[in-house]
Amino acid sequence: MRAVLLDLDDTLIEEEGHARAQLRSTADLVEGIDREAWDQVVIDSARSLWHASRYAPDFAQLGFASWEGLWATFEGVHPRLEGLASWAQAYRAETWRSALRAVGQDASAGDVLSERYIEGQRSGHPVLPGAVELVARLSAAVPVALVTNGPPDIQWLKIEQAGIGSHLSAVVISGETGVGKPDPASFGRALELLDVSPEHAVMVGDSWERDVTGALAVGMRAVWISHGRPVPSSHPRLSVANGPRDVTLP
Repeated sequence: MRAVLLDLDDTLIEEEGHARAQLRSTADLVEGIDREAWDQVVIDSARSLWHASRYAPDFAQLGFASWEGLWATFEGVHPRLEGLASWAQAYRAETWRSALRAVGQDASAGDVLSERYIEGQRSGHPVLPGAVELVARLSAAVPVALVTNGPPDIQWLKIEQAGIGSHLSAVVISGETGVGKPDPASFGRALELLDVSPEHAVMVGDSWERDVTGALAVGMRAVWISHGRPVPSSHPRLSVANGPRDVTLP
């Protein structure tokens, strides 16, 4: 191995679980909301608007999640997403109003809940056990690139808050490049920056479709962060690790 490509969300940091926790915390601001069910109510409202947007095909290709749209500024996005920042303002406001109406609450509280959620998300995502040590260990041996899907402003913030930026030789973010995993061009960009051919690189990530199958398709090796999930299928160029601290290079 001459290089390692790493995913970010739910590979090195907790993403979805943290987002849901921050959504649930906003229920504390409105009396009568079921805190345990509230995150799904908000996500359902968000997804309805997210998938109806003219940007929906871009969201799917670039791996943007609806809950990311509730706190991203979309600063620095690829030109294919021109106008997204303006659209997102109305999206955020209507998501919270719709969610409040769905549970019989006054929709006027939406702005307060939105501010609380944004504040919570920007406070910092939990780093998974062994993640920083993994990045440091790998970067001491070979060049490491981070290849992540998502809006650039929040992905850069996560990198900074996780304290891993100094260990990275390259960062490839779908919202900046206009190409997301598992598109071969996403991996190709990282390999080009590291000046390494696919057969000499390994991709480490938690998404079976985007990280594992995408990497294998371009001739790389892959390490799947399973988090205890059963392995969908075997492959001679595939290794499995339960979490970051269990990763060993093939």
